[in-house]
Amino acid sequence: MSRHNRPFRFKQFEVFHHRSSMKIGVDAVILGSWADFQYATSILDAGCGCGVISLMAAQRNKDAKVFAIDIDAESVDESNANFSTSPWCDRLSAELSDFTEFCGTKAGHSEFDYIVSNPPYFSSGIETPESIRLKARHQGSLSPHVILEKGRTILSAAGRIGMVVPFDQIEELKTDADNYGLFTVRSLIMAGRTGLPPKRVFMEFSKLPLPETVEYLAIENTDGTYSDEYVSLCKDFYLKF
Repeated sequence: MSRHNRPFRFKQFEVFHHRSSMKIGVDAVILGSWADFQYATSILDAGCGCGVISLMAAQRNKDAKVFAIDIDAESVDESNANFSTSPWCDRLSAELSDFTEFCGTKAGHSEFDYIVSNPPYFSSGIETPESIRLKARHQGSLSPHVILEKGRTILSAAGRIGMVVPFDQIEELKTDADNYGLFTVRSLIMAGRTGLPPKRVFMEFSKLPLPETVEYLAIENTDGTYSDEYVSLCKDFYLKF
């Protein structure tokens, strides 16, 4: 097996991600570790890529059924293949579907207790033409704005929507949430290293007017070692922890 096709191994499962539109990254692992899946019996992973967040949700909540969707056929196939070899294969499934269309067919019929998404965005780094094409396609159908607008129609009364976005979008997203009758209830502001400016914010929204909890996370200490907070958050998944 080529080293490029080897699975990414976690403590309780492994994930192939060479065919998927979105590869495994730090954002996905933090989101899957941080999202409050505790009371959810039905979870939707919107834009699932290789299915890593779905698998993390199934590991963390032993009672939840996890449904994943993506507009990329290779991603859906790879997700289902990854699900089939996991300990929770009976609670995981993925299908080819656009998020807006999916919400339209489910509204009034099905509700989810948690909708989680790691929506694509363009970084300042080098992008290949293929990655740019795939991200542009996904951004059009799975922007944070769309996730809030459409997701609320299939969210249960006490359900939550969780996602990660660039830090500079935090106020815009809070405004969107307010416009759709949603409340920002949790935020995790992330920096790559202690003392550096924030890069991402992980946000959780609810229909219930709960007070917002704001936390901060630096992945590395100033000396380049992993922070205790990062290790504690992701220790149930990463082999290195």
